[in-house]
Amino acid sequence: MTVDRVTSDMPVKVLELSEGLAAGFAGWMLQSLGATVSRVDTPIDGGSADGIARLTLQAGKTTVALADIADAVAWADIVITDAPDRLAAALGDLTQLGDNYPGRIFAITTPLGLTGPLAAGSATALDAQALSAVSWALGEPGREPLSVPPGILEHQSGLFLASASLVALRHRAATGEGNVIDIALADVLASYVAGNCRFFIHHGMAWQRSGSRATSSGGAYPFVVLPCADGAVCVCGRTRDEWNRLVKVMGDPAWASEPRYQSLRAMGREYPDEVDALIKPWFAAHTMAELEQLAMDNSLIVAPVRSLGDVLQTPQFLDSDFLRDSDEHGTKLRLPTLPFRTTVQRAENAPDISASLLSRPLPGGVHDHDISNQLPLAGLRVVDFGWVWSAPWVGTMLGELGAQVIKIEHGKRLDNLRLSGKIWRDGAVVEGRSTEMSPMYHQINHGKLGVTLNVKDPRAVELLVKLVASSDLVVENMSPGSMERSGLGYETLRAANPKLVMLAMSAAGQFGALSGMRAYAPTMSSFAGLEALIGYPGDRPLGSLNFAIGDPNASSHGLLAALAALHRAAATGEGSYIDLSQVAALTGTLRTGLVAQQEHGKQPPLTGNRHPAMAPHGIFPAAGSDRWLTLAVTTDAEWAILCSLAPAADWACDPRFATVGGRLAGVGALETGLAQWTRAFDRDALVAMLRAKGLASVPVLSIEEMWRHPHFAARGSHAPVEIPVYGQEQIYAAPWRFTRFAPQVSAPGPALGQHNREILMGLLGLSAAEFDTLTEAGVIA
Repeated sequence: MTVDRVTSDMPVKVLELSEGLAAGFAGWMLQSLGATVSRVDTPIDGGSADGIARLTLQAGKTTVALADIADAVAWADIVITDAPDRLAAALGDLTQLGDNYPGRIFAITTPLGLTGPLAAGSATALDAQALSAVSWALGEPGREPLSVPPGILEHQSGLFLASASLVALRHRAATGEGNVIDIALADVLASYVAGNCRFFIHHGMAWQRSGSRATSSGGAYPFVVLPCADGAVCVCGRTRDEWNRLVKVMGDPAWASEPRYQSLRAMGREYPDEVDALIKPWFAAHTMAELEQLAMDNSLIVAPVRSLGDVLQTPQFLDSDFLRDSDEHGTKLRLPTLPFRTTVQRAENAPDISASLLSRPLPGGVHDHDISNQLPLAGLRVVDFGWVWSAPWVGTMLGELGAQVIKIEHGKRLDNLRLSGKIWRDGAVVEGRSTEMSPMYHQINHGKLGVTLNVKDPRAVELLVKLVASSDLVVENMSPGSMERSGLGYETLRAANPKLVMLAMSAAGQFGALSGMRAYAPTMSSFAGLEALIGYPGDRPLGSLNFAIGDPNASSHGLLAALAALHRAAATGEGSYIDLSQVAALTGTLRTGLVAQQEHGKQPPLTGNRHPAMAPHGIFPAAGSDRWLTLAVTTDAEWAILCSLAPAADWACDPRFATVGGRLAGVGALETGLAQWTRAFDRDALVAMLRAKGLASVPVLSIEEMWRHPHFAARGSHAPVEIPVYGQEQIYAAPWRFTRFAPQVSAPGPALGQHNREILMGLLGLSAAEFDTLTEAGVIA
């Protein structure tokens, strides 16, 4: 198909139909990146923190009456929604959108998706957490599983809603075809869990509730939240060097030299409570501020578990303009902006051009051959300097859509995911090179090409600059300045390739007082304010150390930023540098809590699984050991349906509970009564009964149950990949579904240096003699 080249200078045009945070946040992100966004005028309750948070996402958007939505669709490039029923009522059958509105992109998000065994019926974000095994790993053993508070994870759906729209826009520019996109929050969270749980279960550990510690300390001590003089801190470490630095700052206590405390794995897996008792007195003698400074001065992986009040006063957030004071509907609030800056130079004071990334359309393709079967990112080349999770997964998701992704490693400084120890399967160790078998490594890096070069050698740097010269995107998550010190800074690379986009994903940004922060996901989320929000009502914060959302959240933000910058590069021929703060990216998803903090002047209380506008909304026990299900009632009519299932129960007969206000006021007694009722039922039988009545309920799945659940299988959430020696493993794809093309998961991650000859000789033109000489010299290594 031939498509005429676009000549208009109009920005990307987006129509938003939102009832919740997901689509509102997606529209806000796209608008912040330069798109023109019109919002279908639907009422928002400004009397709650959630409502105010949603209102803050509407600034600058024009409004369209629901009656005029058909005309607005004709105007828009992209339609985004988290209200599919309302969209269907206005436009007709969702399955016919592609035929009825050719060339338009419809991006739709729901908790459980538009297809699959559980797609029909009511569902909430709580259900998505339960089905994806997030809740299974949060909370204390013997107590009900926990969830991330309402409003936070909906931002993850919004990020993929926005990113998928930009992917579909590239496809349309090449083919003229529109798309219908299906984003399920359950798929998003399952893809997150699929990465992190492998760090546990494929190394002989469980994925289960462990209180304020990651299960078995994630394999190596420490990985825990501990009390200090005025609050709590998150303490992490994966390596001997990190442990030694902590011990040195603690004054080299005598016990630390004893043989029992030399194995980080033994301490983490076998007796972490014992080691906690040894280090607690030192932490208890220091304040959060003191410990934060000690961590910065000594490169410790330690961060305070900060309140949202503390977060709102973060100097770096204010100095960088990430947190900005504004007047929202008569209320003065300090709110998050974009967690990254986009510039044409890598410089602290360079002008931020983020607001222009989508201000021009993509040029249409002029093709002399049929490209309708190609993936939308075919022809795009990504050079991946990332390691562990956050940056590498950005490249992997682009690779699933057709980009060629080349992972750069060094044989003497392996990606940490290759170094997590012996690999277990079905209760036994798999013999072989664990550095090539790690299932987490393959989950995060599948489908890439692998090249090994020693970047400390100028000859390797020269080869990499040559590679980047023919590439479109560079991704890295090294410490700030590392790329520059290696001779691979953006200015050098831009000189070789003016159209290059470079995404730098450090813990707290490239510049400022916090730029030297060393962090893992739990210390980032502690500093960002998330960990202090997760726990049982009236109890102490437990956090979510098993979940480690900081990494995939950064990946999701980085993916959107990269796609937007690539859009601008295609439209203008000019590249850009993206400086993303992973801590800021996570803080930005706490919008509802930040509003509540400022509205009430205090830290929001722990809510467990409760919802500010629904009751019941929780996780309840079923018959048997550790069997749980969700149950949420969204309206008084649904409450009457629930009561009809147990007409003699005290809670069903209590007039106080007939209205949502009464249920919220008596939520404790209500939950106690419901738990007594649900405990008498088989879990799956009760879920089936509740869903048959149209009520929101799913089982709380363990990780093993999630992997084999028919809903994810039916949605194509994972695909089999053959891992060397280990054998076949299910690898989870990026959580988006397109009607016009299907992302591909077809190969494991690369072995060390697997594609050296293909890239260095075939692409860069080294002769066989040059290749051998550089290999003998340790340049290719």
